[in-house]
Amino acid sequence: MTAKIFARPALLLSFAVAISLAPAISNAQNARIGTESRLDHAMQQNAVKDRGSESQKKDIVNKAEEAAYKAFLAAQSADPATRIQLGEGFAAKFPTSHYLPDIYGVLTSSYFATGDSDKMFTAGSKAIQLDPQNADVLSILAMAIPRRVKPTTPDAAEQLQTAEAYAHRAIEIIPTMTKPATVADAEFEKAKNDKLALAHGGLGLIDIDHKKYDDAKAELTQAVQLASSPDPVDYYLLGNADVQGSYFKDAVAAYEKCAASGPLAAQCKSRAESAKHDAETKLGR
Repeated sequence: MTAKIFARPALLLSFAVAISLAPAISNAQNARIGTESRLDHAMQQNAVKDRGSESQKKDIVNKAEEAAYKAFLAAQSADPATRIQLGEGFAAKFPTSHYLPDIYGVLTSSYFATGDSDKMFTAGSKAIQLDPQNADVLSILAMAIPRRVKPTTPDAAEQLQTAEAYAHRAIEIIPTMTKPATVADAEFEKAKNDKLALAHGGLGLIDIDHKKYDDAKAELTQAVQLASSPDPVDYYLLGNADVQGSYFKDAVAAYEKCAASGPLAAQCKSRAESAKHDAETKLGR
């Protein structure tokens, strides 16, 4: 089955969820929250066309629903609060609409942008229930869930299993996405790689939780290599996996990348110095 990348409005790809290791949100990831790329707008236009064709096949077209959906799409470059207001209003007014996968998908990123993580997870869950092939939301939640789960979380194991399933599904779907005709090949590949980076980053943290440090190293390395703007949190986690796996020199490199920017800079600088000491005094790999 080929997934259509334009079957829903594109979600914002770059953000990080606060994790127990670092309560601050990653500046590098939040820098682009609330913006839309040319690729996003191309997807939105294709979404209108694609969904509109479906509606024309129906005997009765709800003109109010169509107008509300187009207004929602037109507001994608607006601030998150506006997107939330329009999205919530649409979902309340048209609770059986075939546009709801799109609505809940965009609400997922919009709630995060306003710091409402609980609503973000709720909207993401609804989006996936309505469309299990929603690669945008799958990749976002694959990254976000492991960062929220703590050892004391009652259903931690179940949540991590869900996140792992989301990540693998996203990794399977993303390469099959169909490129909008108006989007350049390089831009499309960049968007796909950013989605893949989120999924691999989530798997890396899950592997750390399971003490599979070599696997974590492999996943997090893919995450920072694929991302157009790597998340400093992923570099931090990669450094942690490297230390646990006795890859001390690699840990120094990862921590130094993390120390270059973001709220973990000071912590990563300290850990880089510690890893340097380990590289000089311990048997590494």
